[in-house]
Amino acid sequence: MQELQPTQKAAKQEIVRLSPMPVSEPFTVDDPVAFVGGLMKSALQGGVTQESVAAVEKLVGLFEKMDAKRAEQKFNAAFVALQSDLPVIVASSIIPNRGKYEKFEDVMRQIGPLLTKHGFAVSFDQKSTDGRICEVCTLFHSAGHSRSNEFTVRAGGRADSETQADCKAATTAKRNALLNCLNIVIRQDCLSEDDDAGIEGSHITKEKAEEISKRVKYLQRDEAKFLKWAGSATFQGIMSNRLNEIEDELCKLEKKAVQGLK
Repeated sequence: MQELQPTQKAAKQEIVRLSPMPVSEPFTVDDPVAFVGGLMKSALQGGVTQESVAAVEKLVGLFEKMDAKRAEQKFNAAFVALQSDLPVIVASSIIPNRGKYEKFEDVMRQIGPLLTKHGFAVSFDQKSTDGRICEVCTLFHSAGHSRSNEFTVRAGGRADSETQADCKAATTAKRNALLNCLNIVIRQDCLSEDDDAGIEGSHITKEKAEEISKRVKYLQRDEAKFLKWAGSATFQGIMSNRLNEIEDELCKLEKKAVQGLK
């Protein structure tokens, strides 16, 4: 038999090192540990060299990319199935002069079991910068893939304290980040115009306008600022659907005024 030259021997040796495993020892990509183990065994059959180690690193990197892609595909398939199960949520909480909405806890109560059914879970992280609060909703899937969605709101707002105002803002951001992440639809069902909080209705009566004006003067409040908050240029122009909110605010101010006199 003709003797191989040195360069031919080296080439043959490299081929042996990277040759596939025997058919009697099969492995499958569905088993990551066996897959990586098989690659290492195949690449290192001829001994550990710089070339064989480099080959293993490349193959493992390729496998990680394939595994991540497969996890993403399972995530997408499960998300499509989840979408077909998610209900159209009917808003039940009323905000005067703003319409209806559904609270975060009420949304989670309805979708929580569906998330679990399809192998999903959600978590939230918060970021605060420049007077704004950002809530990050991350949707995890049991296959290993995840996706995040952010929603940012202004910090503060009307509340009994700054801390309470920030908490309300954070809850709003958290709720909307979840809705956007899952493409949840909130429907506002109104049986009649009287049930629709978004409809302004008629002006308050002359007597009620005079009463509110007197209470504002008694409290020594800035009338222009109060009317701007009430959404009107005059007391007579205040809309009836703002009345409950205005009454609540005046009662709070009057209560504080009485406490201050004690």
